[in-house]
Amino acid sequence: MRTKSYSCNTSFLDLLFNTLIAFTALFVLAFALMNQNHKTPDIKGAYIITVTWGEEFDDDVDTYVSDPDKKLVFFQRREDGLMHLDRDDLGKRNDIVNTQFGRIEYKENREIVTLRGTSQGEYVVNVHLYRRNNPENLKPIEVTIQLDKISPAYTPIIQKKVVLVNNGDEKTGFKFVINAKGEVISTSFDYKPLANPAHGQNLPVDPDMGNVPRGSPEDFDPNIPSEDK
Repeated sequence: MRTKSYSCNTSFLDLLFNTLIAFTALFVLAFALMNQNHKTPDIKGAYIITVTWGEEFDDDVDTYVSDPDKKLVFFQRREDGLMHLDRDDLGKRNDIVNTQFGRIEYKENREIVTLRGTSQGEYVVNVHLYRRNNPENLKPIEVTIQLDKISPAYTPIIQKKVVLVNNGDEKTGFKFVINAKGEVISTSFDYKPLANPAHGQNLPVDPDMGNVPRGSPEDFDPNIPSEDK
């Protein structure tokens, strides 16, 4: 009986093994380069400013924030530079949202301004009582303004409470100065108007806004879309 014999091509197996090693090395190198190119970005000074007032109030309080470059965010300009106002809270008027799953009610009165990055210099944070909507509840409104650093780690910086009573009341919550490293190095509380100059009767009126003044030409860019209350 003839016995079957098995033979192999040693050169072919060597070539196959070396090719496998080469592909493995290339994969490891590519993976290392991908990790190197996807490092966490170095964001200097990402902050959030939170403004809250009691949910029992049906009153429209607005947040105004100016930066060292004379940029300003508020309800008519939700984004400017590295600052963004996420929501214009009108009191109870926009507490209910209709979704495909039904109506959702969000009772908390809150506005948040996000600073995605910072410029070196002074920031000013004001609150302004745009309108009292409930004549049966004219109690003083206690408004809480808080500044928190969120990058690279969450750090509370400062909190201040102010009281608004009448339509048009404006208070400076605080000012804060940021250095070149994106760190808050000082705070102060002296008043600096932001909202009332923007809505002063002697300032130019944006024709797209009806009778609501937008502010002086040097402070506001008329080419930026705005929104009315």
